[in-house]
Amino acid sequence: MGDSQPLIRNRKSVYRWESLTRRYPIEEALQEEEANTAGLNKCLTAIDIISYGVGSTVGAGVFVSIGNAIQTTAGPGTLLSFVFAAFACLISAFCYSEFSTKIPVSGSAYSFAYVALGEFTGWFIGWNLTLEYAISASAVARGWAGYFETVFSVFNKTAPEWITGYSINSVINFAPIAPAIIIVCTIVLIFGVKDSSRFNLAITCVNIVTILFFIILGAIHVDYKNWNPFLPFGFAGVFKGCSRIFFSFVGFDSVTTLSGEVKNPKRDLPIGIVGTLIIATSLYVGVSLVLSGVVNYVNVNLQSPLSSAFISIDMRWAAGLVAMGTLTSLTASTLCSLLGQPRIYLQMAKDGLFFKKFAEVDPKTQVPIFGTVFTGVFASILAVSLNLDELSNMISIGTLLAFTVVCAGVVVLRFRDDNGVEPYRIQSPIFLLAFFIIATIFGLCGGYSWSIAVQIPCAVLLVAIIVFLTFFRKQQSVPTTFKCPLVPVVPLVGIFVNTYIIMQLDIASLYRVIVWTALGSVIYFGYGIRNSKLNRMYDDEVSNSINQ
Repeated sequence: MGDSQPLIRNRKSVYRWESLTRRYPIEEALQEEEANTAGLNKCLTAIDIISYGVGSTVGAGVFVSIGNAIQTTAGPGTLLSFVFAAFACLISAFCYSEFSTKIPVSGSAYSFAYVALGEFTGWFIGWNLTLEYAISASAVARGWAGYFETVFSVFNKTAPEWITGYSINSVINFAPIAPAIIIVCTIVLIFGVKDSSRFNLAITCVNIVTILFFIILGAIHVDYKNWNPFLPFGFAGVFKGCSRIFFSFVGFDSVTTLSGEVKNPKRDLPIGIVGTLIIATSLYVGVSLVLSGVVNYVNVNLQSPLSSAFISIDMRWAAGLVAMGTLTSLTASTLCSLLGQPRIYLQMAKDGLFFKKFAEVDPKTQVPIFGTVFTGVFASILAVSLNLDELSNMISIGTLLAFTVVCAGVVVLRFRDDNGVEPYRIQSPIFLLAFFIIATIFGLCGGYSWSIAVQIPCAVLLVAIIVFLTFFRKQQSVPTTFKCPLVPVVPLVGIFVNTYIIMQLDIASLYRVIVWTALGSVIYFGYGIRNSKLNRMYDDEVSNSINQ
């Protein structure tokens, strides 16, 4: 036994490093889900999915991010940015749908990545989902402050500084109202908030009515001269605008979480997905056309673009109605964002990848109080320290990274058999990693005079990988439920599109995400890798086998 102890330590060390690619067993994930949830009632139709999808998607993004896209990146051509963003969402949604019907477990992209690509990738997405949820609350709160300021403008009053913010320097503007909104929503969540279909329906109706009111009334006052030039920043600006307004599609991936409750997922899920995208994109295109037609793109207000457009044409009553409708929608969006993030921490803590404190749930309210308070404090700090543009860019990166990993996961699972084994010496994750790296280089090189010399060979390599995986690799496992079409072509195109959009964001946002990931890596390698549920299971197996 004395001689076996170093061997035990060595074997445990090896298994800890192997945990970077160790995958959570699908069977165990499904068993845990069955133990935690009752059987789902398959009662939803395509109409139900569309209703839920529109409610989850249409809202905060179009109210707070469209102004920046129109003024600084795409001009009136922002409508094309919305179309391209919708295309990226459609591809990723098909991949989400295949995952959610084959592996109907909670955790969304985090759980999918853990099952398909391994522990480190799963943790990476779980950590960066913070960029979609917690930071989304910060961005929406900043937008809330901007529209609240518009309410004062309606009455020709100047908003006090506790609303407009105290300018510390040319970069930092401390707006106390933004963290105040987050704190109020956090307190509400601590006492427990149960889902209410009537509440969700009411907020959805407010969102859509506010947007339709702006489109219909604003269309009467459109000046066609404001659409010339239509693409003031060229097509490069359209793609940059696409990355800026991607915030407007945050929440779209929640549509696919209903797959286990759909009557006929093969038929209704695609209809629901496409229907949601058509409605949301149509509303967004309408808003961008009217907004850039009422106000010249260089004069679009960045803080409250919709309400300020009516103020510019002396329709203050209309600006007031839009502002009030927007404030209602943004408050609900802040609440929902703060509601989602602690649940991601909760799932990661249950798997041992995050601190145990985040897995604690209050027995009375069934709320993860510590995770909720932590999320509220974190979101409040970001709402103070970063501006709306910086926040929305980070949200877009977090969402697109999740989309990219889900697309990659679909390809990997298709090339593995039912036992999770891929019968090739060089396995698909290697090709996917190479594809992602090449796509990143392709996106980074755009806009330079010498870029064509790099992008052409990159494009050839990308096509070569697609052709190889399509025609020279046999799929081992094809789902019997919903199937993403044209695998691996569609998921690979999704990886390319998502990566390209990310690379169009400003370099400062990419640096922030890199720093955020590095910070999380310290937590993972210092805590998660040692306390992972799978790591403990394998440690026990190693110890038992050696002791025998």
